[in-house]
Amino acid sequence: MSLDQKYDRMYGTATISDEHADADPRSWPRDRVAAILKDAPPAYCVLDVGCGDGRLLLRLRDRFRQFVGLEYSRSRLDQSCANLSSLPFQPVLGSAEDMSGIPAQSIDVIVSADVIEHVPDVYRAAEEMLRVLKPGGVAVINTPNVAFIKKRLLLAAGRFPSTSQPNEGLGSDILFDGGHLHYFTFRSLSLLLVKAGFDIVRHTGFGVLGPASRLWPGLLSSGVQVVARRPLA
Repeated sequence: MSLDQKYDRMYGTATISDEHADADPRSWPRDRVAAILKDAPPAYCVLDVGCGDGRLLLRLRDRFRQFVGLEYSRSRLDQSCANLSSLPFQPVLGSAEDMSGIPAQSIDVIVSADVIEHVPDVYRAAEEMLRVLKPGGVAVINTPNVAFIKKRLLLAAGRFPSTSQPNEGLGSDILFDGGHLHYFTFRSLSLLLVKAGFDIVRHTGFGVLGPASRLWPGLLSSGVQVVARRPLA
């Protein structure tokens, strides 16, 4: 079974409703989609790196005029085309490390929800995100927080702090830890983006502990979100 077929089996595709509700910007985001909705600024063109079946772009439909979705799995990309048929949507089959199907400096905003941890070459992916963004463009990227208190307690107990699957990442016989290859903290994701040439705008925590996470996001936020900008010069 090929890797894209494994992702299809693991995550599947779905027909999604045209109805949506925006997140309340005043509330603490409790999941990756709400976190993106909190921080993604309105603009002309948005790119979703790892768009899956298109549900995140559908939730962003009121903020943008043009929608680009990059996806590694052809079947998931086909499903996103069906789900986003009412929008001016451009599907791009490819990987985060090679966005050659997207012109340089053509994107105003990049969003990517729980994808960077699946990418083999994260350095190249960050460089590609910088390349396709317009000067001053914004990237909003999130991923599980390996420094979350639950993960620290698992590690202290001598168990692997997996971020997708139970039983130390062996909860599925399709992909180890749901296909997660890398594990991030707020600092490590920020360092990756700075290395590629981004300026960091802010960090946003999110997760099940809600507003309590504000007290110590690095410890109490189950998710890491970094908002970064491509410099104007």
